[in-house]
This record gives sequence, structure tokens and C-alpha cells, in this order.
Amino acid sequence: MRHRKKGRHLSRTTSHRGALRRNLVNSLFISGRIITTLEKAKEMRGFAEKIITIAKKGIAVRDKDRAAYVHKYRLALSKLHNKDVVKKLFGEGKWRENEGGGLAERYMGRNGGYTRILKLSGSRLGVVSGSSIGKVTELKYKMFDVERKIKLTGNRLGDNASRVIFELVEGDSELAADVDDVKPVVKGDD
Repeated sequence: MRHRKKGRHLSRTTSHRGALRRNLVNSLFISGRIITTLEKAKEMRGFAEKIITIAKKGIAVRDKDRAAYVHKYRLALSKLHNKDVVKKLFGEGKWRENEGGGLAERYMGRNGGYTRILKLSGSRLGVVSGSSIGKVTELKYKMFDVERKIKLTGNRLGDNASRVIFELVEGDSELAADVDDVKPVVKGDD
């Protein structure tokens, strides 16, 4: 029985789980959307949302209490271990001037729910079955005004792993986000 045991082990040691958590959340904050397994996404969701909440609290006191802001900045840095991602999160450096703020400023009017998990159909998309190749599933989406494509081929994440898209929600204007820009397209159906 797993009484008073929280979290998933993900078949890893404690240090490996911590590194996996940091790497996945860093990738999520850098690109805004990653493809991973359902179990990993569910485990990383709470960590990512806590980091965004820390950054929101830091931004709220940026002008009033500089010591509290620095504390929140260092707290996020100690959890993520990546200066560039923390700068993007808090809107420091090039993100202050160019893009009008950091990731956390996007969620100032939102109380939680900064990420979402979109399930992709089936655990094996675009599988190679025997000697014949199945239809290759292609995912088209738009992120930061750039059109992108992902080909979901083969069995990259393990046979029994259910694939999901783990992404950041756009902002406080999008409350119950319908996914209009993510459309799976199967090649050859044109």
C-alpha cells in the first residue's frame, strides 16, 4: 500500500526524477509546448504551476520590495537551475524590452491553471507495422506567430506510453481554452 506516499516514481531514482522534472519544465518554458507521456506530464504539472506562482508573486512586489523580489527570483533559480529560463519567466533581460514582459506577467489575472494536457489519440502514432509503413501523423500548430509541424512517427516514447501535448495556456483572456490551432493532419488524405 502507498499510504502517505505522494508522487510517481517513473522508474527512476530520486536524483534522476529531480533532473527529469527540471529538464521537462525548462523545455516547457522555453518552447511553450512539449510532447511527452501522460504520466510525466501529470507529474510535472504541479511543479511548473508552482514555479509560475513564485514568479507571479515576485513580479507583484518588484517595485515595492526589492528584497522580496530577489528572494522569489533566487527561489525559482534554485528550482530550475537555468538562468535564461528564469529571466524569461520574470521578464528580465531581453524579454523586458522585446516581448513586453515575461511568462509570469501573462498570468497575472489568472488564479492557477497555467498549463494543460492534450491527449493524442492512441499510444502509437504513425507506427511501422511489419514491412509496410502506416500513415504518418503530422501535427500542425502556431506558436509565437510561427507555423510549426511535428511528425509523430515510430515508437519514440515506448510501446505502452500514451503521448500527450503538455503546453502553457495562452493567458488570462483564454479561460477554458479550446484548441483551434492544433489540428492533427494525416498525410495522404488530401
